[in-house]
Amino acid sequence: MKNKQLQHHQVNFDRDLSIEISLLLNQIDSPANLGSLFRNAEAFGVKTIWIHEANKKDLESNRFKRTSRSTEKNLDIIFYDSYQSVFKVFNGLKVGLEITNNSRNIKKLGDIETNQILLVLGNEKSGIAEDVLEELDEVYHINMFGKNSSLNVAQTLGIALYEIRR
Repeated sequence: MKNKQLQHHQVNFDRDLSIEISLLLNQIDSPANLGSLFRNAEAFGVKTIWIHEANKKDLESNRFKRTSRSTEKNLDIIFYDSYQSVFKVFNGLKVGLEITNNSRNIKKLGDIETNQILLVLGNEKSGIAEDVLEELDEVYHINMFGKNSSLNVAQTLGIALYEIRR
């Protein structure tokens, strides 16, 4: 029997949404990356995306719209002015995706025991700001084997969301 390509709506994927995932995007610079982040988030059942008010105009850019493929219509988007305001109202585990002296292998991310998680992603060049890192409950990294020092922020999110949902 030959394989036949299907659309995602033609498949009944197992949907374990017992963990409610939200994102906090901290200082994202590129509308294209922002669109890719939204697309990944929507694909993995993210509930809410907290995005800084400085990025509000990026949601109107053609680059964002082409990359996101209208996924922003399926997500709860909340704009914030300070990460502290988000941390005050969020009642779950706050997790960063960054390489630090205390970060854990991302493979362990799927083992966490919580029903609410806030994934925090930082700027494409500088990562998560130090003051934000200090207030996170846990930080995870992706083991890297090449000479490049990092992955694209949207690729990082895709890997993290896969680890949580698998």
